Amino acid sequence: MARRCEVCENLSPEAPATRRLQRFFVEGRVLALCAEHAHTFRERRPDTLEGVAQLFREEDGQRSLVSRRAPLDRRQFPMRPEGRRRTVGRRANEHG
Repeated sequence: MARRCEVCENLSPEAPATRRLQRFFVEGRVLALCAEHAHTFRERRPDTLEGVAQLFREEDGQRSLVSRRAPLDRRQFPMRPEGRRRTVGRRANEHG
């Protein structure tokens, strides 16, 4: 499922989904941005979430276009080396 740019989504809720989002990691949060907003991000290089909020603001308002909470992006966490957990019952070496 394609996600939408977080800034575009707040500018226009009916913004189309984009397959080519660029992701940036800022203070433990993954930002998903379209090419245009990613370019703006790279020009200013904010290193805090407050800096990101200042960078992407409403034109005539005080609100940030990037929400404080991000949707869960599970790719931030590496896969388990042992694979998925299994709940098939007892282990083969257990008797009982």
